[in-house]
Order: sequence, then C-alpha cells, then structure tokens
Amino acid sequence: MSDAIPFLVPCGIVAVASIPLILGVVPPNNFYGFRTRQTLASPELWFRANRFAGLALFIAAVASAAVFLAMPEYASGRSLVGLFILVTPLIAAVALSFAYVRRIGAGAK
Repeated sequence: MSDAIPFLVPCGIVAVASIPLILGVVPPNNFYGFRTRQTLASPELWFRANRFAGLALFIAAVASAAVFLAMPEYASGRSLVGLFILVTPLIAAVALSFAYVRRIGAGAK
C-alpha cells in the first residue's frame, strides 16, 4: 500500500484545500479561491462560485482517491494512467466551475 501514496497525497491536499471554499469562509482575495474578474468584482458571486468550485474539486479529489484505493497500482506516481486518473477529474471540476461562473455571472447582470 505504501506504493499507492504518491498520487493519494495530491488528492488529500485538494480535498482539504476545498473545504474552506465549500464552507464559505474564504473572503475575496488575490491568492486563494476561484479567482476570476467576475468573482473578484462581486462578493456574492465570489462566495457562490467558490462554494461550487470547492465542492467540484472535493468530489474530483475523492473520486480520484477512490480509484487509487481500488487500483493501487495506478497510484504509485509512475503511471501515466494514474496521472490521467488524477488530473482528468480536476480539469473537469475547473471547467465546470468556469461554466458555472459564466452562467450565474450572466444572470447577475
């Protein structure tokens, strides 16, 4: 199981970092959160978008970790398949977050 650690670590980091976003405790800032021009311009949009992005990232991290725990041979850090399992859900979460901001930002105008 110790070979399964390398790709589980980033899953844990992403999951833990997403929790404050989900809870809405991160105020608008230039360092941490889902930062776009739109979210930085509106505190209401900031908290809605970051709650969504945090949840999407949390789900992506948990999904990747579940695959790695079920198939530890891909979690070693030496597999391109493992890298795909790690990165693809994260990219999907970020893309969905941009789409969400676009949708709710357009409704706010």
